[in-house]
Amino acid sequence: MAAKTAETQQTQADKTPPASPLKKGNVNIPFDISKLTLEEKLAVLERINADIENETKNKRVLQPTAARTAAPAQPASQAARPTATQLFKSAQPQATDGGSSLFAKRNAASQDSAALANNASAIRSPLARRAAGEDSSGNEIKITNDEFVTLRDFLYDQCGIFVGENRKYLMENRLNTRLRELGLHSFSEYHNYLRYDKNKTAELNELFINMTTNETSFFRNNVQLDIFRDKVLAKLISEQRAKGEKKINIWSAGCSSGEEPYTIAIILLDLLKGEINDWNIKITANDLSLAMLNIARKGTYSEYALRTTPPEIIEKYFIKEGRNYKIVPAAQKLVQFGQINLSRADQLARVERSHIVFCRNVIIYFDDAMKKHVINAFYDNLLPGGYLLIGHSESLHNISRTFKPEHHPGAIIYRKQS
Repeated sequence: MAAKTAETQQTQADKTPPASPLKKGNVNIPFDISKLTLEEKLAVLERINADIENETKNKRVLQPTAARTAAPAQPASQAARPTATQLFKSAQPQATDGGSSLFAKRNAASQDSAALANNASAIRSPLARRAAGEDSSGNEIKITNDEFVTLRDFLYDQCGIFVGENRKYLMENRLNTRLRELGLHSFSEYHNYLRYDKNKTAELNELFINMTTNETSFFRNNVQLDIFRDKVLAKLISEQRAKGEKKINIWSAGCSSGEEPYTIAIILLDLLKGEINDWNIKITANDLSLAMLNIARKGTYSEYALRTTPPEIIEKYFIKEGRNYKIVPAAQKLVQFGQINLSRADQLARVERSHIVFCRNVIIYFDDAMKKHVINAFYDNLLPGGYLLIGHSESLHNISRTFKPEHHPGAIIYRKQS
């Protein structure tokens, strides 16, 4: 009778349906795991390891010590149903049978896990790799020649900034971090992002920041500023007084984070002193970067921004706020900030005509065609007899002959003929 009962139980065991599919969270993983992706297979592997941990723990508690060291072999009928480990290994052609013990299974699973972990690019989807800021090899993202030309031309079309072939490394280095932050793994994807993504406008501003050098300070190049104060501004004030027109318009094109236009404002305050309120003074300060303009509008700077500023100027025109310095309201109210793209003729045409234009260390980013476009725009903007001041290392030679250069010790300034 006992033999018949055992036979009946065995027959029922043979008819028992396979175990339910493995689960990872709320996702059912099919029994035929050869159809799974590598990431799903990895999830199966993680489940196997967890099962082995639980199985090992239970057997250590329930089995006597002797049984654990020498467990009897299972009947063939009970071993017919494959384990999760066997299923996983059957889907991996390179795997070999590591034995039937739990520890052999664990060893095989660990080897599979190590192999998969060492091949991160194969395990993880492109989205996962992008989130970690890696390219397909996990290295720094490199720019191909075709990607460089495409992105360089795009940048030029947007703002006139030209990156020469010899500065390909600059684009690669400066934009690498940005690609990683966005979760992109090629410069082609970044170009598409700039063209089609819903955040393309904001990202364009990030591109402008990364591809320009916003190195500036208050009272930068004091020699040129002395000439501006003593030869240009003092003369203009005298002429305006004589005409009964106490009005001065100055344009700071490419103002970065505001140090230049605020420096001009301080010089005006220092020259006119108490008379400043009798004058209609407007300093128009424009830049391509919204981030730089936001800094400028706040008017708060670190000590580093004042490194070229005379101590008496700091004492008189800045308010100490902790470790920072804030420009005084009298200087701040003379300046109006706004974004401008110097490659856009329509935007340039909207700037009120000026007595003086500052555009220092900006045209170095342009090719000859763009330089001519911008310089001609400045000429059209300037009132007769107006002045143009560019960077001390810049020149209008071979760019424009419409301005008359005036040579001074340590600086050249350009004047529009009356």
